[in-house]
Amino acid sequence: MNKTALIFCGLVLAPGAAMAGPTCSPSSDSARILSAASPNAIHRSWQGGKQLGYGWSLQVERSTRDAAGTEYFVGDLYDANGHLATRKVFAVESEWDCGP
Repeated sequence: MNKTALIFCGLVLAPGAAMAGPTCSPSSDSARILSAASPNAIHRSWQGGKQLGYGWSLQVERSTRDAAGTEYFVGDLYDANGHLATRKVFAVESEWDCGP
C-alpha cells in the first residue's frame, strides 16, 4: 500500500516540478542574451554578433526588474533542436513572446 501511494505521488508531483514557468521564443532576431538584469550585460557566450533564431526557446524560471523598472526573464536557453544551450541567462521580457 505505501509503495503504491509513493509511486502515485511521484507521478502526480513530478511534472509540476519540471515546469517552472512559461516557454518563450524570441520576438525578433535581435533579442539579447544577458548575464545580469542590465540591458548592456551581454552574456559572454553571446558576444561578437551571435544571434538567436526564431526556433530557440527560453524556459523561464522567474522574472526580475532592474532599478529602471525594466522586466527580465531568468531561465535556461534551448537551441532550435531542443538542446540546452546556456543555463541561467537573463532576457529582456519585451524581446520575447511567451505561450500560455
